[in-house]
Amino acid sequence: MRILHIAESVKGGCGTYINQLARTQLADPTIEAVHAVLPDAHVEQIPDLPPSNRTLFASPRRSAKSLASLWSFTTAAIQAFKPDCIHLHSTFAGAIVRSGLRLRTDRPAMIYCAHGWSFDMEGSAARRRIMALTEQALSHCCEGIVAISEHERRRGEAIGIARKRLVTVLNGIEDVPAISFPQSSPKRRILFVGRLDRQKGFDILEAALQGLSHQFDLRVIGTSVVNQQNCVAPSHPGMTSLGWCDQSRIREEMAAAECVIVPSRWEGFGLVAVEAMRTGRAVIASRVGGLPEVVEDNVTGWLVEPNNPHALQEKLLGLSAEQLAQAGAAGRQRFENLFRLERMAGELKKVYRQAIAMRSPISHAFNLGVAA
Repeated sequence: MRILHIAESVKGGCGTYINQLARTQLADPTIEAVHAVLPDAHVEQIPDLPPSNRTLFASPRRSAKSLASLWSFTTAAIQAFKPDCIHLHSTFAGAIVRSGLRLRTDRPAMIYCAHGWSFDMEGSAARRRIMALTEQALSHCCEGIVAISEHERRRGEAIGIARKRLVTVLNGIEDVPAISFPQSSPKRRILFVGRLDRQKGFDILEAALQGLSHQFDLRVIGTSVVNQQNCVAPSHPGMTSLGWCDQSRIREEMAAAECVIVPSRWEGFGLVAVEAMRTGRAVIASRVGGLPEVVEDNVTGWLVEPNNPHALQEKLLGLSAEQLAQAGAAGRQRFENLFRLERMAGELKKVYRQAIAMRSPISHAFNLGVAA
């Protein structure tokens, strides 16, 4: 089996997903070869894929030129690599490649993962309707669609994607040893990891911590994009901005924190929450999208109303160190049960095989029922 991954952007969670999945597939003796078409601007997000296993297209920023480059390099990679199955990642790669290959009778099998539906994001009703119609139309142009949460599968069905074309495969990440809970200190150390944009809700966390710099030490991993440049958040009392960090540094920061905050306004899954649970840390997250499938409320963490700084502040102030430690331990167990990389990779391999064998819609009956 020869697998070709294609992505237009791999910043953040999508990059973690592809990097870890591709590395696992390269080590799998039942998979003959793995290759990826990736943007050159984000190549550092996929450190475990050797240069010989990737094709990079020019993408200093999203534009008609960069999308045309994606298509050109994709067609060349298909011809040279001759994949059995193409795994498309996120909206733009999914739209361009499915549209371009839809009439080719000799095309490889294709599966698509949105990594969070574009029509679930904030925006005008007209824009969201156009995105939903586009996703519904293109759903007929591939063998199957992988939903990263049951929420994402239900949203796909709600816009008219046939039930038989959708299969839920919850995200998974590689295991690392859990780390002992940090010593309590006068200031509670909390962590935010993600883009500093509206989706991830960093402004909600900032508002929740107003006037509390004497009680909380906030560490921030991530950047915002201003004029196509990555910019860290300006540090102020009670907050330290670290910019983007590699996975090793992220694990270190999670180990040093008492809890991880995920205040997203919308979220297809919530990989940061899983990374926190793997480390044995409690999570405080918005009750949106796929996050309630990741965070078990009042067990592995706490869910708060989205876009509500007051609710987040109340929760932060109301939790004891003992509660946080107990939730972190429960989160570690939940990670081991549901969110390991080996489980995800195995399930995706079954999807690939079915897509290759059938070249027809993946039956919903295949759904492995792993959602919480």
